[in-house]
Amino acid sequence: MRSIEQLRAVIDKGRVAAAGAVRRMAITLTSRALWQLAGFELDEREVVTAEPFLGIGFASRPPSSGKPEAIVVMVGDAKNPMIVAVRDEATRAEIAGALKLGETMVYTDKALVHLKDDGTIEARSASGTAVPLATLADVQAIRDALNGHTHTYVPGGGAPTTTTVNPSVPAPTGTTKLKAE
Repeated sequence: MRSIEQLRAVIDKGRVAAAGAVRRMAITLTSRALWQLAGFELDEREVVTAEPFLGIGFASRPPSSGKPEAIVVMVGDAKNPMIVAVRDEATRAEIAGALKLGETMVYTDKALVHLKDDGTIEARSASGTAVPLATLADVQAIRDALNGHTHTYVPGGGAPTTTTVNPSVPAPTGTTKLKAE
């Protein structure tokens, strides 16, 4: 149980304002889910970890080459500050560049998924170039062209002969993990 002096200190307007202030902080690399804030102090004690609130179903860690920053809030009498927004402008500028209106990109320093303004979706390495992928219909057409293919060959040095070859090319099934149009 807290003493009256401790409770007064907790509800002191100046302290509450300082503790609840929103700050922009640099992030340093960690090996855990909590992120380390560079240079954050409160009440003469250094706060070294912060809990990131990144959204449901989304997690990320900054690359060692970036310069990540966070918007940090200290709510009430929380023991650790919370990160409510993050960015790595150095990596974004290098990888995502200038997105056009209506575009979205999910990226790391190695790979990206780009939802483009023309309705296409690119998944590629950061320095790669997206190319059209074969569809199941394309692969089936190739299989059908190979099945029953006719070509000319010369058996044992004799006269050319035309024959039908049936290589029994298997039907493609496609992956169940990645689907596309």
